[in-house]
Order: sequence, then structure tokens, then C-alpha cells
Amino acid sequence: MSSNSDRYAFIGLGAMGLPMAINLQTSFSSNNLPSLIVYNRTFSKTQSVKEIGAIAATNLKQVIEYANIIFTSLANDDAVNQIYDQLLKELELVNDSNKRKRIFIETSTILPTTISALREKVEKANNMVLLHCPVWGPPKAAKSAQLSIITSGNKDAIDYILPVLVPVLGKQALPTGDDVAKAAKYKLMGNYFILGTVELLSEGITFAEKTGLEKEMVLEFISSVYSTNVYMHYGTKMIDESFDKDIGFTVTNALKDVG
Repeated sequence: MSSNSDRYAFIGLGAMGLPMAINLQTSFSSNNLPSLIVYNRTFSKTQSVKEIGAIAATNLKQVIEYANIIFTSLANDDAVNQIYDQLLKELELVNDSNKRKRIFIETSTILPTTISALREKVEKANNMVLLHCPVWGPPKAAKSAQLSIITSGNKDAIDYILPVLVPVLGKQALPTGDDVAKAAKYKLMGNYFILGTVELLSEGITFAEKTGLEKEMVLEFISSVYSTNVYMHYGTKMIDESFDKDIGFTVTNALKDVG
């Protein structure tokens, strides 16, 4: 677990980021550690984590001045680049008496070229480390700290934050070495599997409907023959036609997630 000298931040409180931030703050409160500071462009999204003890920042300057370990969970490559450009500008202005080492932990699904270029940019500054730790799992897994977390980057930094990654945020860490692009590639590969499965289920269920098969029997068949989380999660959504609740990500983000 983190020490009393560490201050954590979480930037990006979307479908994945918010439950991750809540789990962090809950853990910090339980262990009498300093509060998490959170930032989101839509400030109202900070309310639920603020209610359990987090600090809500109104700008990134506050984040940089407070935290030395900073998580980011953002929608796409453009958002990641914009946020990190702002963070680096604030770092140039910050008045650290000892220029604290800072660890940035980027958890978003982005292109390998994006994270490689970002690491080079961040680590040009002294005492700055960028890790890429994309996460696998739907928002429900983020809420229950059952994510699988791919880790990449500086090994010493990963070892330092590992007790926070698991079990506070996820159920397991999957190390991929120093190359941050490799973690991004693994995440894209996994998303191909998931979204390919969604497409197959959609075609199969459409076939079943057009040929008069009972919906309930289709789901029972999937459950007994192909009993995996992915098949059951998306198969149930399609059978129940519950597309408007528990939305994991949008079609736009799905297209982004397969590169």
C-alpha cells in the first residue's frame, strides 16, 4: 500500500474512471492515507467521489501541486494528448522545493504510437515516469475491483504501485515489460476478441429470430455451450434488448478500441 508521503490523483471520471477513483478513495480512507484528488472536465462528475472524502480539483494546476502519483482514464487519443500537454505545462511552472518524482499511470485504450510518443515526451523531464496500464473489463468489473490490468513501463515504478493496482483496482496484473506500446497492442488485441464476439452473437441471434427460434432457448444454448463472461454479458443484452442501460461504451469508442 502507498505511504503517507504519497498523494494520488485521478483524472477522467467516465464509465471506467469513476468506479476506479471511488475504489481508490475507499481504500485510502480505510488505511488512513491522504485523500485522492480528482479532476474531470465536467465538474459535476466529481460529486460522488467527493462525498466519500476525495478532493475535487477545478483545474490541473491543483492536481500537479498536490499529487505525485497520477492516474488518467480518458476517452481517446486526442483527450489523452490534450490532458498530458496541460499537465506538462503545469509541471514546468510548479514550485517543488525538491522536484518530487512523479509517476503517471495512463489506463486508457489508445494507439501504441500515441503512448510511445507520450512516454518520450513525459520522461524528458527529470524524475518523471509514465506507465501504460490499460484495463480489461466492463464498468461492473471496475466497480467490484475485478479488472485485469496490463502493466508496462519502468519496473521499479510498477512494483511500487502494484499493491494499489491489485487488489484495490483489479483482480490481477498482467506484466508486459518495459515497452509501453506492447501493453497498448495487447489491449487492442483483446478488444478485437470482444468486439468480434459481439458481432458473431448479433449475427447468430438475428438468425435465430428470423428462423423462429425462441429467444429464451437461444440464451440457454449460449449459456450451456459457450459459457463465458463475454458471451453471457453481451448475449443477455441482445436477448433482453436492454441496449440503453449499463452501457459499457459507445459505438464510437468501440470503433476506437479496435484501432
